[in-house]
Amino acid sequence: MKWIWLMSIFLIFVGMANFALADSSTLAVTLLNQDPAPARAGDTVILRFQIENTEATAANNVHIQFLEDYPFTVVSQNKSIVLSLNPQQGSDNYAYFQLTVKIDKDAIRSSYPIKLQITDASGSQITRTYSVEITNQDYAQIIYVDKAKLEPGKETDVNFTITNVGNSPLQNLVFSWDESTGAVLPVYSDDTRYIKYLDVGKSVQLQYTVVADVNAEPGLYTLNLNLEYQSANNANRSVIDSKAGVFVGGQTNFDLAFSESTAGQTSLSIANVGNNPALSVTVSIPDQPSFRVTGSNSAIIGNLDKGDYTLVSFQIASQAAGNFSGAENQGGQRNFSQFRNQTNGTQNANTLRVVIAYTDTTGQRVSVEKSIPIQLRATTGTAFNRNTAKASFIGSTFFWILLLVIMVIACFLYTRRIRNAKAKK
Repeated sequence: MKWIWLMSIFLIFVGMANFALADSSTLAVTLLNQDPAPARAGDTVILRFQIENTEATAANNVHIQFLEDYPFTVVSQNKSIVLSLNPQQGSDNYAYFQLTVKIDKDAIRSSYPIKLQITDASGSQITRTYSVEITNQDYAQIIYVDKAKLEPGKETDVNFTITNVGNSPLQNLVFSWDESTGAVLPVYSDDTRYIKYLDVGKSVQLQYTVVADVNAEPGLYTLNLNLEYQSANNANRSVIDSKAGVFVGGQTNFDLAFSESTAGQTSLSIANVGNNPALSVTVSIPDQPSFRVTGSNSAIIGNLDKGDYTLVSFQIASQAAGNFSGAENQGGQRNFSQFRNQTNGTQNANTLRVVIAYTDTTGQRVSVEKSIPIQLRATTGTAFNRNTAKASFIGSTFFWILLLVIMVIACFLYTRRIRNAKAKK
């Protein structure tokens, strides 16, 4: 009977011990802190815990395991910890441990439970739950500037695109930009734009009209971009500073004029009337029906700064004059009519086509075609006019009437002479 009584007491104590573990009175586990705090979607977070033995007996081989659940994933080397704790009256009745977890990047703003399963040496288990507040990742990005090149002195529309690439809406955005040397400035407005609200995944386009200084040296200039914004769930403001490059320079324009024409030599004036220098300039006369070039049809004139001009000369002749002189010996009215038609065609097409090729300030080779009216000085005009007049007279109606009159007079004189000769016999 005594043994039965002792066994009953022992079972009662064991049950009380198990109950104590089950109602978490034996081991106290506390979440001390987390880093970073607050936790954001997509972050890796370190969770630090303290476990304390509150019983008078030692707790050996305590097994602590993290129960993975969305949105948490353990990234620590070990997902579980085994430790032993002294009784409450002694030293070392507590210990610290930590777990590193990854928060899913698509997690929305909310409170999520973290669960730890604690198992003692006897196999008894308890589960402790802790709440972790997760906020969204708020981040904006200036992802696009639609212009990479500005021509000096020319108004150009430049668009900046801002996108909310985070997981949280943004509000009260302020965007501004500047160029430190002042060579590139906005016109018609200042450099600051305000955006009241930008939802997740949305973009907004900000347009500026800008002008580059006409005296700016060609080259790459830095635009300093600044964006301030506030998360819709957070009163704190964030600032993004970034840079973008824009090239000032590019192509230019030319003016071409007829200068003078001497015997066999025609001079043209070419001027750089744009806002950029032109490098390695060449001028050429392409094949065309109205004119021909004797000798070289191209000339290299080197570099032309903006506002500079120079002269270039070619040996240019009219195609019409050459064609007539080669056909004038074929005779008569047909040659004169051909010449007259060619002359009329030349008057209507006395425009010379000229090609100007140069290297712009970006290093690209550019060709520009210009057309100008020219007046060529004829080198054989007097003889040509005499031949023309002669051809005109021979083929005219007056020529044939005069020829008929001469033939009639000749016949009359011949008949009269014969009659006189017969009368003398």
